[in-house]
Amino acid sequence: MNRHSIFFKLNLIFIFALGALIALFAMMVKEIESQEMRMLEKKAVKCETDIRKIVVQGGSSLQKRLEEHGYETILHPEEINVNLRPLFLPPPPAFPQSLKERIEDGRLRIYRDESKIYFELVGPKSSRMVAAPIETYRPKWIAIFFGGMTGIIFLLYWTLRRSLIPLKTLAEQIRRFGEGEMNISTRSDKRDEIAFVANRFDATVKKINAMKEARTLFMRNIMHELKTPITKGKLSVALLKEEQEAKILQRAFNRMEHLIQEMAEMEMITSQSLDLKSTECDFRSLAKDAANLLFIDEEKISIYCHTCFIEADYNMMVIVLKNLIDNAIKYGTEEKVHLCFRKGVLEVINRGEPMSESFEKILEPFMRDGNGVSKESFGLGLYIVRSILEAHGATLSYRYEKGYHIFSITGLKRVRRPSQKAKAYTEPKTDRKCIR
Repeated sequence: MNRHSIFFKLNLIFIFALGALIALFAMMVKEIESQEMRMLEKKAVKCETDIRKIVVQGGSSLQKRLEEHGYETILHPEEINVNLRPLFLPPPPAFPQSLKERIEDGRLRIYRDESKIYFELVGPKSSRMVAAPIETYRPKWIAIFFGGMTGIIFLLYWTLRRSLIPLKTLAEQIRRFGEGEMNISTRSDKRDEIAFVANRFDATVKKINAMKEARTLFMRNIMHELKTPITKGKLSVALLKEEQEAKILQRAFNRMEHLIQEMAEMEMITSQSLDLKSTECDFRSLAKDAANLLFIDEEKISIYCHTCFIEADYNMMVIVLKNLIDNAIKYGTEEKVHLCFRKGVLEVINRGEPMSESFEKILEPFMRDGNGVSKESFGLGLYIVRSILEAHGATLSYRYEKGYHIFSITGLKRVRRPSQKAKAYTEPKTDRKCIR
């Protein structure tokens, strides 16, 4: 069990409280027994002295004299002897010396039961047993107190544990929410602090769901409303006679269409990134579909893979490759893009000038490198790539080496096939990993 858990600490408190109560009860019982023993010692000394005086006195019979002083003569001691408990063996230090000697010599034996103390006077020929009543010191409130406190502790423990059990449910719901499951409810009808937190969290989840639905609806509506006028505008541009104006309008409409496409990708990622459908993906097929989306010839993409199959969401990985290839073409000095996938590392390589901005900067949305030749980008491509890779548990890194931009993806899950062989490929000389 987790030592930092509230339940672990609650169990410790319960065990400590119960142990302390048992220790207290044991101490009280021991103290009562000690007081009772001191009382019996005083009683034994007094009775033994009285009995010796009565024995040496003359007059009526000994039994009658004992009864007159409140003592009882036991006529058949053998009948009750089995139920008696011996006392003062050895005799306590507080006893008079004469009494100690009589007990040690066996001339006097002292017993007790629940209501009487017995003195057995052992003579050379016969013995006699005399009993005197005693008052036992056994207060009943101790047992009642102990039983009541034990019941209260068990009741408090059960109540607290039952009150804390919803914490486990709440933690499980929070975990599910953190993993992307939005349709959860932590609503509670109780009135304690845990129910207060659960209800606040439930309200927050509902508010986030409402905001997410509103954002999704807004994005879809605005993209839908923009597509129609852009399409009409592009058709109208074709009818313009002024070539310069037509080029300007055509470029504006293309930029708007590109923005809508990237916004659509962002909306799809933010709504599906936590609901990935992992399948076995062929790396070459991913690259081919990415090229088709960009309307570029497959000859512009050079592919090398040692392990050509990965486990990932196919559609999302197509978007990753599409954006990286598009980024390489737009900001490269040649239209050739090299894809190298080896030992679990995917690298997208292209020749180009060094970036003017840092890698961390261009990962932010709506950021782009100032040295790029193309101005069509809105700076969402790498942000989308990073978001998809994070959902897959992979990471994106970058380095510039001997005139080449190299974007590296690590953390993708490979799928090995016995018959799989690396495709023949002439690597760019600057990429040392692909040369090996």
